[in-house]
Amino acid sequence: MKRLLAKSYDHTKYPNPPDYALLVQHSRDVAAACKALVQMTGIIALQNAGLSIEKFAEFERTLVANGWIQDLGKANSHFQEMVTTQNGMKQLIRHETLSGILAHLNEQFCDWLEPLEELKLIAIWGAIGHHRKFNEDTSPEQVPPLSVHLTHPDFQLILKEMASDLSLESPPIFHKDMEIAHNKRQSCDLPARESISNLKDEFEEAEADFQDEESKCFVALVKAFGIAADVCASAIAKQKKSSQLYSLSRYVSEELAMGLTPNDLENLIQERKQRSGITNLLDFQQNVGNSTSYLILAEAGCGSGKSLAAYLWAQRWCEQLTQAGRTNVRMFFCLPTTGTTTEHFKDYALESGIPASLAHSRASVDLQTMAQTVVQEDAESDDAAKAAQQALNAERDKIEALSLWSTPLVVTTADTVLGLMANARRAVYSIPAIMQSVIVFDEIHAFDEYLFGHLLVFLKNFPNLPVLLMTASLPEERRNAIKAVREDLQRIPGPPDREMLPRYLIEYPIDEKNAWEQVDYCVSHLSETNQGKVLWVCNRVDWANRLYHLARKQFPHIPVYVYHSRLRYKDRSKRHRRVIDDFKQVGQPAILIATQVAEMSLDLSADLLISDIAPIPALIQRMGRLNRRATLDDPGQPKPALICPVAEKDAKPYEFSELQLAERWINELQALQEPLHQKHLSDYFERVTDPLEFNLAKAEERACFFSGLWRTRPGMTRSEGYTISVILKQDMDKCGEKDKEFGQPKRDWLREHEVSIPVREAAFKWERVAGIRIAPDDQVTYDEYDNAEADPNNYQGTGARWL
Repeated sequence: MKRLLAKSYDHTKYPNPPDYALLVQHSRDVAAACKALVQMTGIIALQNAGLSIEKFAEFERTLVANGWIQDLGKANSHFQEMVTTQNGMKQLIRHETLSGILAHLNEQFCDWLEPLEELKLIAIWGAIGHHRKFNEDTSPEQVPPLSVHLTHPDFQLILKEMASDLSLESPPIFHKDMEIAHNKRQSCDLPARESISNLKDEFEEAEADFQDEESKCFVALVKAFGIAADVCASAIAKQKKSSQLYSLSRYVSEELAMGLTPNDLENLIQERKQRSGITNLLDFQQNVGNSTSYLILAEAGCGSGKSLAAYLWAQRWCEQLTQAGRTNVRMFFCLPTTGTTTEHFKDYALESGIPASLAHSRASVDLQTMAQTVVQEDAESDDAAKAAQQALNAERDKIEALSLWSTPLVVTTADTVLGLMANARRAVYSIPAIMQSVIVFDEIHAFDEYLFGHLLVFLKNFPNLPVLLMTASLPEERRNAIKAVREDLQRIPGPPDREMLPRYLIEYPIDEKNAWEQVDYCVSHLSETNQGKVLWVCNRVDWANRLYHLARKQFPHIPVYVYHSRLRYKDRSKRHRRVIDDFKQVGQPAILIATQVAEMSLDLSADLLISDIAPIPALIQRMGRLNRRATLDDPGQPKPALICPVAEKDAKPYEFSELQLAERWINELQALQEPLHQKHLSDYFERVTDPLEFNLAKAEERACFFSGLWRTRPGMTRSEGYTISVILKQDMDKCGEKDKEFGQPKRDWLREHEVSIPVREAAFKWERVAGIRIAPDDQVTYDEYDNAEADPNNYQGTGARWL
């Protein structure tokens, strides 16, 4: 008799199914991972959510039951054929839906599971949603009937071990398999359509018992930890092949035992102070670092030292939690993720000075190879090409998320954490690491409506998880919304004397001819108060590239750089360092043409800023790079900020209404007829924005992680972006064996060579490696260095572009 499978495997490599592919072994592994996760992180998660630790035993038993139930439905003829032949066949119903039907509607199962009482329903909801594909729209496919292998020895063994693990009576003995057809008009033991309908009806009726916030949170945690356990079990089992070579309990405990020490953060603080030339901390930084509040809003102008304050804050929490017995405290430093900022977190990592020993995964197994079922299991589309793409993206999310389990300090995008609210794969897979962390959300003014709504729901439901919010300025509407969900919010303002230093002379509108004249004046009239440093920020990459070439021609003897997301990460790293170094040179002019990446990643001070008009928060960030080094002891002179208008047809990537509001803000600032300081910028931002009440109810509805209960489908984390990350074919061809593991490029190699390009439909047809598309040489080219010089030592090219 053939063994029941949970995963596909290479039949040419293995004459018999390896352990990791067997349904019995995978079920054991998932249950073991559930137990290990709850032991390592369960109490912390309950405390973060404000739930009583007395619920720990209930949480553990529910989660383990969830783990065992998840894949019972794989013991059916459709799934077994699909995973064996990998022929793309459609199943009558997905395996997790069948698991729910068996556990909730089958009379013998119901009697057997009755001792679980109310925990049973939560465990079933977790199991039925562990692939995020069950809600009101779930229905069977129009395909032939399937047979559930209830009499198979493997199935009986799973039930026997499940009974022992959960202290249940002996499981039911089945004497014949179960036939399931599409509907009751067909001859069968159980009609799929009516059964799914009954299941949803009973689930909806049960919702009334789960309307309080604590119940919703408990259900959400069970679902998320169950999904994480499944992913973890797949990773370690596929790597080690034989069950005798691994222990899920040991793997989980080793990965999640890693964390930061107060000394790690002290070294980071000292390195940051040394790089910035800081000898004494500001009162603002000490206030953030000394705060005991679980939620802080640090509102301070650009250049006020918020990042250093964040490390001081993290150090205090690390000390406190370490003294309480924790050895696995970690830090997430999250930057905005919107259509225009997807790359910013990489640039922050370049600027932060965080050592690789803290920011890189210490995973004890290679995560590039995951045990797979088939494309349909992780796909969300019926279209074959899209399904394949989605399955590969899912694999990459698993790899990246599991690497975070062993990374002490994570610099990432905000949706790596807040995606949890929308059941986003990577965030759900990362939940054990997230629960162990102290979390910084930087530049929260740049969060779009979706992401800010998810932030509010996250803060509301995890009141005891230490969170630091940072921004240069925040509209009153959003500040009030945070206060509404968290009365314990502590607002710490920046240093008032610094924020009222006159820094800016804003000019609007400015045409390009006038702008070039002022660039020429700035770089040719150096003085003690003018070092000839020019920053020109464009809203689009192609605009920046055009200006860059013009600047190179006009100023051949001055360092001129272009900086944007179309560069490989390794090239951006080199250019980032050169730009920072040149902007520090005394008596040496320098020109930087950049895009939005300048808003959050470049710690430099310009003598002249030129910028396309942009949304107000973006302009405040850009102006934060102008006259950044002014101090109370050496205030210097206010410096010009030239703002260029943008036509309505050229408004993208922004909405034209955002630019119109920015124009109104600029006009009100100009009406002051005086040099501007940072407080002017933030105060007038509040004046021109409408302080309407943020729609929290809508945000909670969108946060399907909590609101879904029995429904588990992915929601939206943020508005769509305009770029995708690719690996160039020319780079892939040069990837040597030393850069590979198990035939795939190593994570670090991929990170170094990733580059962003605008989204086009053609890209969806390209080959992929580790879920990343490979851009063919005849469709995407890469300008390595300025072709005018063709100097291989002068990497000053404009990066990737479509041909």
